[in-house]
Amino acid sequence: MENMSVTEVKLLVKDLEIGMYVCKLDKPWVESGFLFQGFLIKDKQILRQLHDECSYAYIDVAKQSKAYKAKQTIATKNSESKTAVTKPKKVKKKKSRFFSFNGFGSKAKDNFGRDETNLLSDIVGNQIAVDSIRPPEKLASFEQEIAVAQQTHFKTHKLVKEFMGQVKEGGTIDMLVAKQAVQECMGSVLRSPDAMLLMTHLKSKHRSSWQHSMNTGILAISLGRHLNLSDEELTTLGLCGMLHDIGKLLISKQDLLESSNKRALVESHTLLGRDVLVNCHGELARIVAEVAYSHHERLDGRGFPQGLNGSKISPYTRMITIVDTYDVLITDRSGRKGLTHYDAINKMLQQVGSFLDETLVNCFNQCIGTYPAGSIVEMNTGELAIVVEANSVQKLRPKVLILTGPNKESCRKHLVNLAKKSFDVNENPYAIRSIIRPEVYGIEIDKYDTYSTS
Repeated sequence: MENMSVTEVKLLVKDLEIGMYVCKLDKPWVESGFLFQGFLIKDKQILRQLHDECSYAYIDVAKQSKAYKAKQTIATKNSESKTAVTKPKKVKKKKSRFFSFNGFGSKAKDNFGRDETNLLSDIVGNQIAVDSIRPPEKLASFEQEIAVAQQTHFKTHKLVKEFMGQVKEGGTIDMLVAKQAVQECMGSVLRSPDAMLLMTHLKSKHRSSWQHSMNTGILAISLGRHLNLSDEELTTLGLCGMLHDIGKLLISKQDLLESSNKRALVESHTLLGRDVLVNCHGELARIVAEVAYSHHERLDGRGFPQGLNGSKISPYTRMITIVDTYDVLITDRSGRKGLTHYDAINKMLQQVGSFLDETLVNCFNQCIGTYPAGSIVEMNTGELAIVVEANSVQKLRPKVLILTGPNKESCRKHLVNLAKKSFDVNENPYAIRSIIRPEVYGIEIDKYDTYSTS
């Protein structure tokens, strides 16, 4: 028998109605496109998503009856008093000068056409219901943006390596250059996030500090875009991500070899990073320095260096801790292979409350999706493909680039949009069978031209 509560009822998706409370799905929550593990069916859009992803679901009758009662009470009050429902706090678009994304030093679009944006502090403080947040519309498709994203990633990583080299030599960071690097990436993410996210999956035989810094910054901007934050906050998050580990540059391999307390020396990178950044000028540098100092703090107070807990950990720090943790988990390190996306998200979900902010982890899971850009997948036909663009509505039907034939031998690369229910040469409908590790079949994704669709 299935392990069910006495208040749970199993229903086919066609029998679900608005007002019912879904407590279980016919699949693990992490494999679904839903943000929370348990939710009220509020509208037809949720019903359509349930229909697309599931065959059946479990309804909690007790919560369902309360939901209906609350719904009826609110409807009655609205009809009698016409009381307006409080809307989430929004920030009006501000006219501000930013650097261009096609060249440094000129003015860029304000908020990329967004009239209203959210505040991260309101989201973390639960003043905005996250299920009401809608990411901005993509301004370009993957095919339109990928070439620009490649150029932007290459140009930006050169800048990051340059200012990191300056820090290693005892110099300071030119925050203007760092800000320009971040805004180059931000422009691409706002136009089409999948193209730049794909760049974070570039592999190298020797994983370097700048790669992790770039990845963390891009992931932070992507999550910020998903939460519809302003350009100003996206810039801050990108800088915090790219500079959070800057203190590690001041710890040499020789220092580690000679240290009698290697753990203490490694942990000192938070203080070293803060000291580098506080010497830069401006309020933005102060925020970035705070994140560099506190990104290893834990919500339960068991982190370092200060043992901060709860509300003492800033919203920016909470965001960077999540994307930093994710990139570390999925990356190959000395002595261990990186986790798959599925396993990394599961591990992070186990750390909510004690280490990671639950609201932001759920938002990050929603942002990255079931099949993140850059994932290597095996199709039901046996072909191997790389996910190039997520589908924000039909989570299990992204756009993929076919890399091999059914026998795993190289073939002419071609795009397949699973949302259009494409068919292979034998008229079989395409579907993803599983995410795989690329090295299992000797696939290397360390070159930009891997993603060429020509």
